[in-house]
Amino acid sequence: MALISFDLDGVLQRNPFHMGKTHGVFGHICRTLAPFIAGPEPDKAVLRRLVAIHRARAAAGDMVGCHDWDDIVNTIAREVGFPGRIDVAALVEEYCQIEGLIWAYPGAGECLDRLRAEGHTLVSVTNGFRCYQEPVQRALGLLPRLAALVTPDVAGAGKPQPGIYRAAEAYGSPPFIHVGDVLPHDIAGARAAGWMSVYVVQPLAPGYTEMPSELAALPPWERPAAGRAWLEERFAIDRRWHDYPPCELADCIPDAIVHHLDEVPATVAHLVRRAGRGPFTPFLAQW
Repeated sequence: MALISFDLDGVLQRNPFHMGKTHGVFGHICRTLAPFIAGPEPDKAVLRRLVAIHRARAAAGDMVGCHDWDDIVNTIAREVGFPGRIDVAALVEEYCQIEGLIWAYPGAGECLDRLRAEGHTLVSVTNGFRCYQEPVQRALGLLPRLAALVTPDVAGAGKPQPGIYRAAEAYGSPPFIHVGDVLPHDIAGARAAGWMSVYVVQPLAPGYTEMPSELAALPPWERPAAGRAWLEERFAIDRRWHDYPPCELADCIPDAIVHHLDEVPATVAHLVRRAGRGPFTPFLAQW
């Protein structure tokens, strides 16, 4: 059986950060620091600084520090003269209790349960620190279904760096399959680590674009070859936020594309059978 890793945000769950919204964790942070910012729209100025620090760290290759929101937020707090410390992890715990701010994507629990029943080992490989992800997983009832949360603060690496996938390999045996929603991070990272990958775009996720009907009619493992134009569109959308490190679409071709989590178990079964027929050949070599 396979070791299957899942990205969390945009794949299994919606977290309570809600970037750019007035509600959620980031909205709370922006409102807290806004009184210490001069000029118009100070809350937006805080958000721009959050994003700038995140991107600067990613551009420098710090794929751990760019996701350390406690450190980023409190760096800004010190810059603006805020007289205290903002506990982002505690805010996540608090906002997980507010109805409607977090949710599991349709079919998440059922997908995980079916894969576990078939004998697969399930973990998460996420760029969210454990202190931000565990409260969401616990509140949604998904945490007990995963053997481990593999996070940058523990692995010392973040997607798309192969090191975070290497850390996940401690929990199971090949074949290794990653399910994710960001081509330059989830898919490129899995490929760089020698894993197979499944790309999913959730209808409720930010940046969603509907899969063309002719592509949706194909089996998931035939969609990458037939969906070049759609993958180019998705790659451009993903790169608007995930613009570091540099990569090309050729680095991000998945082995399968699903448009709902209920397609994942059959897709995994197909990829496991394919891996068992001989040495694994990355899909791009066949493209």
